[in-house]
Amino acid sequence: METYTMSYDIKVWHVINKGNFLIPPKKDKDSEIIVSSDPLDLDEYTEEQAVVIQVNAKAKYLQYNAISGEEHEKISSYETAKEMWDKLEVTYEGTYKVKETRINLLVREYELFQKKDGKSVEEIFSRFRKILGDLKSFGRPLKVENMSEKF
Repeated sequence: METYTMSYDIKVWHVINKGNFLIPPKKDKDSEIIVSSDPLDLDEYTEEQAVVIQVNAKAKYLQYNAISGEEHEKISSYETAKEMWDKLEVTYEGTYKVKETRINLLVREYELFQKKDGKSVEEIFSRFRKILGDLKSFGRPLKVENMSEKF
């Protein structure tokens, strides 16, 4: 998601990762701030305000389009893209403690990995590759120096 969003627009990734950009105040010709009674009156927005609003909206839109209907229900009540992202992050990556536990289990599974009788080379390699892929997705890639030790 990060790479996709950054390639789309780096400002959108910033909004997802750090929070909404604040809408700049509207100023008159004398640089005095104008307070609008209706902040959602689109006809009243300056070009600068419209750009900020659009970036904030794009951040939410990209997340809505990247998830299924089930996940949509989990995040639809949140106001900002950052709140949505934080919820999805906790849901799918878990808290730090859960993440560390998963990494430890995968490292242990790697250390104890061995060939099982009756399994084809493809099945064994697939299982091994899954362990390595899972570790990489958690930010803990392992270097496989001597694969023959495992078999």
